[in-house]
Amino acid sequence: MNSGKLFHELLVRCLSEQHQPTEEEIDLVAGKIWHDSHGRTTGQPWLDVARGSDAHRQMIEAAMMALGPHVRSEAALQ
Repeated sequence: MNSGKLFHELLVRCLSEQHQPTEEEIDLVAGKIWHDSHGRTTGQPWLDVARGSDAHRQMIEAAMMALGPHVRSEAALQ
C-alpha cells in the first residue's frame, strides 16, 4: 500500500473516530508531508532528515496538525 493511501486512511480514522495515532503513524504522515513538500525537490529522503532538527520537528508538528487537534505526542517531537 502506498503512503498516500495510508495517509488518507489514517486521516479519516483520526478525524472521524478520534483515533490517537502511534508515533510510527505520525512519522509516516510526516514523511509523506516531507516527500510532497521538500523531498521531491531536494531529493533528500525523510529517513535522512536528522531527528531533532528544525526540519524534522516542523514535519512532525505538521503531521500532528493534519491528523487533528486532539493529536499530541511529545515523544514524536524528539
